Amino acid sequence: MTNEGNPKLILLKNVSIFDAGSGTFRKNADILIEDGIVREIGEVKDVDEESLRRVDCSHKYALPGLFESHAHLTVLTNQPEKDKKDILMECAVEEGSLSEELDKQVLEQFVKKGITQIRDCGGPVKTLKAMKNKISSGEYVGPDLFYAGPMIEKSPLRGAENNKRWPGFTVAVDSKGDAENIIEQISGQGARLVKTFSKFDEEVLKYLLKKAKEHNLPVTHDPGPTFFHAVPVDRAIDLGIRCVEHGKSPWYVVLKDDLKAKHDSLKEADPKAKESFIDDMFSMGIDSISMMKLERLRDKMVDKDVYFCPTLHVFKHYAEHPEQFNEKEPKKFKNRFGVLYEISRFITKELKKGGMKVLVGHDGWNPIFTLNEMQELKDIGLSEGEIIKGATKYPASCLGIAHQLGSISPGKRANILILEKNPLENIENVRTMHAVLKGGKIVFHG
Repeated sequence: MTNEGNPKLILLKNVSIFDAGSGTFRKNADILIEDGIVREIGEVKDVDEESLRRVDCSHKYALPGLFESHAHLTVLTNQPEKDKKDILMECAVEEGSLSEELDKQVLEQFVKKGITQIRDCGGPVKTLKAMKNKISSGEYVGPDLFYAGPMIEKSPLRGAENNKRWPGFTVAVDSKGDAENIIEQISGQGARLVKTFSKFDEEVLKYLLKKAKEHNLPVTHDPGPTFFHAVPVDRAIDLGIRCVEHGKSPWYVVLKDDLKAKHDSLKEADPKAKESFIDDMFSMGIDSISMMKLERLRDKMVDKDVYFCPTLHVFKHYAEHPEQFNEKEPKKFKNRFGVLYEISRFITKELKKGGMKVLVGHDGWNPIFTLNEMQELKDIGLSEGEIIKGATKYPASCLGIAHQLGSISPGKRANILILEKNPLENIENVRTMHAVLKGGKIVFHG
């Protein structure tokens, strides 16, 4: 290598480049990067050697920088000292320091693992904006952040508990005026998407979708608890939502007719009766699902070009560590998350058969879990090529930034990871990191 500083030009020589369109590698090509942008791909000649850093990438593989598509980075702030050490260990931060900011240390780990973009699906907008500014200024090494700001829902807030530690994590939207105000607020604070959650009045939701579209903010939807949804997945799609979070979310929509009828008869029932029904559904698991309804939902999602972020790993994680979710009833939640894991895997596998676009996201803040999610998707039958698209091309398209990110193409931002081994042969090879470039700068070199 030459010119080890921050050269104007970087030339990655003789590398196999992932084609996000075909899902294959173009072998033995060069990538010329200038001022953080990919300028040329192919056999690059006639470059100014004085301002060039040449990197030999023979026998290596170039991917677009990966997206984590369902993070909650605010959790990395305002943590008690006793929990910081555990988080640093979970995120494999070597020689982590309790005196340094936790978010700073973990964000750097994302980049080191090739995750150069994060889609944050809920947190105080001011906190996320400040985090983004620290990365942009160079104070932090971290991914490009595309955040929703707060999770928004009808009051009373289901997510109110989060507001105690992180004020503004969840915000009530009860009227069209509230909807207009929140869209204006988060748009002015740099939000790049909107996250709707749990309860919603349909007319208010329709108006919110209209205002979000005026601000070029895509909307993603989490219907909330497993059953008794105010805006079920199929209805959300009918209203215009084009991204759905969590593999369990469609479960209610695809219940067998008799079970759905019983569910709907309990909408105004007391909590005890509802809980009894929920217990029955968790006992039945996959047997409660109508394949005809699941196929019908699959057709609708494909027809409407809906993205799906199943977050499989989070269900597996809480099934293995239920005390992290609920210290008082770990046995109950171990069982429940185990069922949610199987339901989410089953639904995602069936929906994918229609060609639906699956995003890679894990519903948290640990970069290791993003890579684990990729393996989870492989385990239910997605091809390596589709998984890589779900971490590159599809999230860029979902966010409306495919002209900037999601593929290695002339004119796009040079967020690139270089791997030692071919990830199309084994998705685990995304962990064989050789180097990471962000904005055309080499931020990690193994």
